[in-house]
Amino acid sequence: MYIGSRCNKASVLKTIILSIMVMFVLLTFSACISNTEKLELTNYTGQSVKNFEKKTGARLIEENNGVYSIKDSLQFMAHEGKINAITLLENSGNYTLLGIKTGMSKTEAEKELTALYGEAVSRTINSDNKSCTYSYSGKDSVVYVSYDIDTETVVGVSYYVETSSEESREDEAPAGGGELVMIVGNKRVYYNEVMVYLKSVQETYESDYGEDIWGIDIFGNGVSFGEQIKEEVLKQITELKIINEEAKKLGITLNEDEEAEAISYADEHYKGLKNEDIDRYLITPELLQRVYEDNMLAEKAFETLTINVDTEVSDIDAKQITVQHILIYGVDFDEEGNRIPLSAEEKEEAYEKALNILQEARTTDDFYSLAQGNTQADTIEYTFGRGQGPSEYSKAFEQAAFTLKTGDVSNIITTDYGWHIIYCVTDNNKDATIQAKEKIIEGRRTEMFSKLYSEWSKEYDVIINTEVWDTVSF
Repeated sequence: MYIGSRCNKASVLKTIILSIMVMFVLLTFSACISNTEKLELTNYTGQSVKNFEKKTGARLIEENNGVYSIKDSLQFMAHEGKINAITLLENSGNYTLLGIKTGMSKTEAEKELTALYGEAVSRTINSDNKSCTYSYSGKDSVVYVSYDIDTETVVGVSYYVETSSEESREDEAPAGGGELVMIVGNKRVYYNEVMVYLKSVQETYESDYGEDIWGIDIFGNGVSFGEQIKEEVLKQITELKIINEEAKKLGITLNEDEEAEAISYADEHYKGLKNEDIDRYLITPELLQRVYEDNMLAEKAFETLTINVDTEVSDIDAKQITVQHILIYGVDFDEEGNRIPLSAEEKEEAYEKALNILQEARTTDDFYSLAQGNTQADTIEYTFGRGQGPSEYSKAFEQAAFTLKTGDVSNIITTDYGWHIIYCVTDNNKDATIQAKEKIIEGRRTEMFSKLYSEWSKEYDVIINTEVWDTVSF
C-alpha cells in the first residue's frame, strides 16, 4: 500500500505538473495571439472607439467631431460612431496596419502591400519632410504608406475603409467615370469629374486669351500656365471635398429647393455640351448634378458658418474719396519704359506748364475736360480709401487727396513721375464707402472660414495619381 500510494502520488504529481506546463504554454500562446490581434488596428474598423479602448487599455483624446488620437502615435476617424479610418504616426510603436508598422523597411512593407493590393496607384514626394507616399487602392479600402526618402523605412501609414451607407457613397463616381485621379480623405475623384472643372476653366481662359495661353510661362518660374491651372483645379476640388464632408458632419445640407436648383443647372450644362465632349470626357447628368451640389453646399457652409462675423466697420476704415488729377511729367522714358531725368531746361519748362494749368484749374467749372486736354497720365479719375491710393504714385498723392474737401483743388504735388494737380470730386463717396464696408466684412468672413478650413484640412490625406494626371493636358 505504501509503495503503491507513493507511485500513485508521483503519477498524480507528474500529471499536475504536465497539466500546469501545458496550461502555461497555452496561456502564453493565447497571450501572444491576443496581443498580436490587439496591435493589428484593422481589426477595429467598424467598431466603436470605446471598444478599442476597452480591448487595448489605450486612451484616445477626441480632437474634434469624429477624430480621436493618441498624441504622435495614432489617429482614428469614426464615421457615425464607427472607426473607418486609422493612421499610424511616427511614434506608434508596435501597432500595425495590415501587418505594417513604422520603422519597417520599405522592402518588407511593399511585399505585404503588393500581395494585398497589387502595384501602387500613385507615388507623391513630400519635400517638406523628405518622404514619399505610395497609395494602394482596393475594392473597399485605400492605404497610404509614407517612407523616409533617406532611410527607406515606414514613417506613417493611413488606412481608410469605405462605409456602406448611402450618404457616404453619394459622392462616389458612377461606373464608367474613368481612371482614379485623386483621393481626398476617403472620397475618390475620377477622371470625368476632374475634367468637368478643367474644361470649364479652359473655356473661360481661351475665350479671353486664346488657345495659346497654356504653354506660356507667364510668371517666369519655368512652369507653364497650363500646369499652374491644373494645380489650381486639383486644389479647388480638394477644398470642395473637405468642406462638404465637414459641412455634413455639422448638419449643413442642401434642402429640396436647392437640390432642384442643382439638377436644373446640371441639365442646362449637359444640354450645352458637344456630343464628342460627352463621349470623350465621360460626362453624365448625374456627374454634373454632383458637381453643382458640391459647389452649392460649399457656398452654403461658408454662409452658415460665417453668419456671426463682426459687421461693425468704422467710417475711417471704409471711407472712400473720388479725385481727378492732371499729371505733367518731370521725367522722360526710354524704349523699355524706364524713367530717365529731363535736362534742367526741360524740367523748368515742364514745371512752368504745371503752374499755368494750376491757375486754370482753380477757376474752371469742368476740371475733367481740362485734364483731358492737358494730362500726361493714362488715368484721370480715382476712387480709393486710406492706404489704397494709386500704387504707381508715392504716398504724397494719397495724403494730399485726403486733405481736400469736395470741390477743392490742391497745390502742385510732386511724385517720382512729376507734378500733379488734384481736384476732389467728393470727400465721401457714399456708394463706394458702402461697397468698401461690404468688402471689409466679406474679407473678415473669408478669414474666419479660412481658419476653419485650415483646421479641417489637417485631418485629410490627399493623394494624386500622378501617372494619370500627368497625361492630361490642354
